[in-house]
Amino acid sequence: MQTRGPSFGRVLSDRVEAGLTDEVLRRAYRRLHVKAVLVGAWYIGSYVCMLLASNWITGSLACISFALATVGVGFNIQHDANHNAFFRTDGSRRLSTANRIAGFSLNAIGGSAKRWIEGHVIQHHAAPNVVGRDHDIELAPFARLAPSQRRRAWHGFQHVYLWGIYAFTSGSIIVSDVSNTIQESFGGDRHGKSPGLRDYASLAVSKGAFILFMVVIPMLFHPWWIVVLGALLVLGVSGFLLGVVFQLAHVVEEADFCDVTNRASGRWHEWQVRSSIGFCHGGGAVSRALTWYAGGLNFQTEHHLFPSLPHTAYPHISAIVTETCADFGIERRLQPTLRGAVRSHYRHVRRLGQRDVGAAEDREKAAA
Repeated sequence: MQTRGPSFGRVLSDRVEAGLTDEVLRRAYRRLHVKAVLVGAWYIGSYVCMLLASNWITGSLACISFALATVGVGFNIQHDANHNAFFRTDGSRRLSTANRIAGFSLNAIGGSAKRWIEGHVIQHHAAPNVVGRDHDIELAPFARLAPSQRRRAWHGFQHVYLWGIYAFTSGSIIVSDVSNTIQESFGGDRHGKSPGLRDYASLAVSKGAFILFMVVIPMLFHPWWIVVLGALLVLGVSGFLLGVVFQLAHVVEEADFCDVTNRASGRWHEWQVRSSIGFCHGGGAVSRALTWYAGGLNFQTEHHLFPSLPHTAYPHISAIVTETCADFGIERRLQPTLRGAVRSHYRHVRRLGQRDVGAAEDREKAAA
């Protein structure tokens, strides 16, 4: 066994590059684009069905289908595109024009591609599970997701009520784009820069288009109160799925956490392995369906190590990642089933809510 050292990232990158031949990558991109067409057709078809629904049953089913398709667009199109992975590039880290255009699909489902890149691609991926840097694990005051976060009395019940909170994920994304823009207009962003005219215009156009398609056009076919109920159902179902999938990859017992004031030991690649947990791999029906629908996000470790690869390549490099981790003595943590991942998240938030797990314990685990 090799000694753990700074060469882990280099060895891993070299092995993955050797394993991803041009033919393997061509097949991966082809599968990704075929999937995108199917998901896009599902999205459009579900929207049309919502407009043409004639009763509560067909209307509810159409709304649920549209919610599932909306999440499918997020997982399988915008996520890869805004990571510069939907279309093949020349290796540059700069977001290509083709990927930027595909990434605008996030605007079509109510989000902001620019803000998602800033918050997810730049901040979350640079410091996953680092309290004070990773805003994706911040749900204060509603929840305590990391040991160094403040515990409040009501967190003792968070393992019960958090599942309902997740249903607001989509709505919070839409609203936060507006509220953050307003806030930055007065105080500036993290670089001290205030939004410009182009930012305001982009926000107005994207949110206006979303309201047009989600509210105004449906009102031409249905009474306003039915449209409102349908929109709430879509946002609730999509938000729940988005929230839960993220939590199963990071906010679980197997994941490591640390604080921005006391960063954990280990280099960047090693921390990605320790803080990003894969789940539900394998060739079973549930695993295959989840991998297809969730855009490979159940291969979270592979995604964090190689975010610029198409997610359809993650299963191919998974064995390479596991083998290299073993060679360097780095523990690769996996939850074999979806049920196991859900239970791990449940136990994690229950533990943090029912007793004050302090920062000292967190640091001890991170340094181990």
